[in-house]
Amino acid sequence: MKHTVDKTREYRVLNGMNGKNAISMLAPSANRVFQVVEYEDSSLRDELASLDPGKLVQLDLTRIRSRANVWKASWPDSGQSLSD
Repeated sequence: MKHTVDKTREYRVLNGMNGKNAISMLAPSANRVFQVVEYEDSSLRDELASLDPGKLVQLDLTRIRSRANVWKASWPDSGQSLSD
C-alpha cells in the first residue's frame, strides 16, 4: 500500500539539508515533521538544499516503503515550482 500525504501541502523548512541529503519539513497545518530523504529528481533536491530554514514551500510527499518516518518529495501537481 502506498502512503501519501492527502494532497499537495505547504511545508516549512526546519533545518538546512544535511550532508546525507536529508531535510526536515514541518507541515504547519498538521503540526507534523517529515524527514525527506529522497527526491523526484536532482533539481528538486538542489532547490530544497538552497532554502533557508523557515521558508514555506509546496510539495507532494510519499512515504518510502519499509522505512520509518522517511519520505520522498515530489514537485507539486501544479508543476515544477515550490512556491505559489
